Amino acid sequence: MLIHIGIDDTDSPNGMCTTYLGALLYRELSRLAEPVDLPRLIRLNPNIPYKTRGNGAVAMSFEAKDDVIPEIKDTVLFYVNQLADFTHENTNPGVAFLEGDIPRELREFSLKALREHVTIEEAEEVARRVGAEVFKFKLGRGIIGALASIGYPLEKFTYELLAYREPENLGTPR
Repeated sequence: MLIHIGIDDTDSPNGMCTTYLGALLYRELSRLAEPVDLPRLIRLNPNIPYKTRGNGAVAMSFEAKDDVIPEIKDTVLFYVNQLADFTHENTNPGVAFLEGDIPRELREFSLKALREHVTIEEAEEVARRVGAEVFKFKLGRGIIGALASIGYPLEKFTYELLAYREPENLGTPR
C-alpha cells in the first residue's frame, strides 16, 4: 500500500525545524517501509502572517505492508508530539496521512496553498473529501501545509542542503 505523510508547523523562531523532524522520520520510517522517493520540502505562501519561519512543509511517501501502516502513523505522531516546539504561540502542528494515489483535488488544494490564504476549515473539508486522515496539535493550522505537501505536483525541483546543530550547541554562538 502506498502511504503519503505530510507534516507542518512543528518549528518556531526559537527552535526545532520541520525539515529536521522530517529527516528523522524518514530515517525511522525507512526501517518499516520502502521509500518511494526522497522527502519533499514544499515552500508555501510566504505572505501568511502566522507562519513560524520559512513556511515549509515536508512530505514523504512509502510503499508499506497494510499491517505496518498503524505503526508508521504511531511513529509519526509520537515524533511530532515529542519534538515539535509547542511553547511558541504560532506553532500549531499538523500531520496528514493519505493512502493510495493522490487525487486531483488535493493537487489543486496544494497549488492554492502556495498562492493564496487557506483556512483550517478548508483543509479539513478537502481531507474529508479525498479520504486523508489529519491530526491537529493545538490549533492544528499545520494540517494546511501537511496536506499541501502531499498533494504538491513537483515537476521541477531543487535540492536544499541543510546542516543541523548538535543539541548541546543549541542556544550558543555559532
